[in-house]
Amino acid sequence: MNWTTIEDNRAVDALLESGRFLLAVPMVIFGVEHFLFAGFVAMIVPPWIPWHFFWTYFVGMALIAAGVAIILKKEAWLAGFLLGAMILAFVLLIHSRLLARWPGDLFAMNPIFGPYPGRLNNACKDLGLSGAAFLFAGTQSETWKDSGRDKVFTAGRVLLAIAVVTLGVLHFVFPAFAPGVQPMSTAVRFPLPGQPAWSYLTGVAFLAAGAAIFMNSKVRLAATLLGILILLFGLIVWVPWLATHPQDVAGGNYLKDMGLAGGALLLAGALPKRDG
Repeated sequence: MNWTTIEDNRAVDALLESGRFLLAVPMVIFGVEHFLFAGFVAMIVPPWIPWHFFWTYFVGMALIAAGVAIILKKEAWLAGFLLGAMILAFVLLIHSRLLARWPGDLFAMNPIFGPYPGRLNNACKDLGLSGAAFLFAGTQSETWKDSGRDKVFTAGRVLLAIAVVTLGVLHFVFPAFAPGVQPMSTAVRFPLPGQPAWSYLTGVAFLAAGAAIFMNSKVRLAATLLGILILLFGLIVWVPWLATHPQDVAGGNYLKDMGLAGGALLLAGALPKRDG
């Protein structure tokens, strides 16, 4: 079966259509968790920003509203754009500080953020989620409807590509982490034998997909296969882990993986079949 046959498969079409739901549902769940675990979420707000609980609830409401709007395609461009901008702000305001680890920065030293490899991984996830939201927004704009081109869509494609390439590199730097969109802890194991080989092969696949997306070449093929790969490894890694560690269901690590898969499928589904 060649790629042309696969592209014309209804199952593939349905998979690509699921992209916006894979992005939106985690946002709704994250939003609800801002209310259920407000005390914990408030600790993530940087100390120089006042009214921690206000921002905790505000962001929770924004995530829920954005997720519902994306699912229903109501005020879709605004929802996608603001969601992408908000998550990108998290990367710039929070993740950059956690990665910088300036001497004496008590906020960055807080153990709730985990070890450095997990911080790198989490920053890449949020960067990719920002790109996914911008991709959705771009497809809802009038310029996209008229010409199939949009600056916000292009920005989302580039952000997603950067995140995917960086995640690919991390497979070589931290091969002990499970492959796919790597979890933020080595405690989450890969159940198949030969994990280092799987990590290196997955790293190559991520690098190839990210490069294709960044260079805007064979994007539909690269994004489709990337989305399938993320979902497949997500099932292999997270289903057995959550079955034995149900308390981690609320952790949300796997939800970001789902959102990244949704972003890849959104990108693929927005492009014409047999694109160059």
